[in-house]
Amino acid sequence: MFSIRYARVTDIPDILALLRPYNMHHVPSEEVREIDTNFFYVAEAEGRMVGAAGFAILTAEVGKTTLMAVDANFGRQGIGLALQAKRMLAMHSLGLEKVITNADRPETIRWYQKHFGYRVIGSLKKVHSFGLDTVDTWITLEADLHELDLHQFLPEIPIPPLIINAALTGALHSKSGNPNLPLTPQEIVTDAERVYHEGATIVHIHARDQAGRPTTDPTIYADIIQRIRDRCPELLICASTSGRWGESIDDRAAVLELTGDVKPDLASLTLGSFNFAKQVSVNHPDTIIALATKMNERGILPEAEVFEPGMLDYARRLIRKKILTLPFYCNTFFGSPCTIAAREKNAVVLREALPLDTCWSISGIGHHQQRMTAWALGNNAHVRIGLEDHLYLDATKETLATNATLVRQVREVAEAAGRAVATPQQTWELLAQGRARFCMT
Repeated sequence: MFSIRYARVTDIPDILALLRPYNMHHVPSEEVREIDTNFFYVAEAEGRMVGAAGFAILTAEVGKTTLMAVDANFGRQGIGLALQAKRMLAMHSLGLEKVITNADRPETIRWYQKHFGYRVIGSLKKVHSFGLDTVDTWITLEADLHELDLHQFLPEIPIPPLIINAALTGALHSKSGNPNLPLTPQEIVTDAERVYHEGATIVHIHARDQAGRPTTDPTIYADIIQRIRDRCPELLICASTSGRWGESIDDRAAVLELTGDVKPDLASLTLGSFNFAKQVSVNHPDTIIALATKMNERGILPEAEVFEPGMLDYARRLIRKKILTLPFYCNTFFGSPCTIAAREKNAVVLREALPLDTCWSISGIGHHQQRMTAWALGNNAHVRIGLEDHLYLDATKETLATNATLVRQVREVAEAAGRAVATPQQTWELLAQGRARFCMT
């Protein structure tokens, strides 16, 4: 049995070791200048890497396979089929329509044609000794990415443990709507500790000033984050970069400049402008790109926020341009009055539009919370829950909630359905596929 995951920079030595028996060790070279782990998968079995395959994006419609190798001791187990299927599915999920592959071995060419519908479209003179030294020409193959059932080649994926992301405060509500809403740093930290003990492994935090108004002041964020670290060091912390009140890019990005223990693990990144019931959330493309770039530079994982299907199209565009990176963590919101409605069929539409292997979380706004959470639990998605998105424990708005009771309710429903709740370590593995926490300062 084997599994497949995204590659990371630390995998490069092992990938090169896999390539050497196939005379593919000339990296960098004129043929392969570098291994791009933005678009690379590795297969693992018996606790070690046994296969690897990558791809590159040539245009918005066309991708190209780069390198693939499987440990000879693990041949004929379907690893090569799975790696090829995985990268083809990944390319298609990013909006690509066709894939180009170069091969020089006749048996390899027949393999691509038999299993993946490739056709020969030309040849290419080799510019470096690569692959078979006795052949000086690549055969260029092309395949469509939307016509084959590729899931048949993939290993079964286990149901992931449930990530519960608790959005504690938000930027809109006040204690007049629910006196349990945490506003001060101490209240936010107390609620963070409570939801952690109820099963949440991420807290999504907004800061408020002394008057209870939303603020981007990094010193207030630093105070909150440090206190949470002191009391719940394993808890993952996501800081908001929301621009709901018209803040500048610099103001929104200020929390991303925090360092050391007070640097957040994640930060929100809304992928487009949209209407709330009585105001507009403005997210100019330049702002989105600037925030995403800063998060990449600082080693902070984006928590993408999606309110409309078009925002996922934009996400795929940003991934193709390497402004966002895989794996992709995405929260989708259903039921806000002026955006996508809280209907199960809408969730299915968005699920089909996600990049492959997205760590997908769902939030139902207001009285839609329980129904959309139930759909998420039954469809291998994760959930975001909390007083930012809904003030009541029930759809009839009879019982005011606390952050802790909302998280407890979800945990108990998940456990009753037999779905495990993720630990902090499992959460980070699902979000970032092994990327180290606090990897940059």
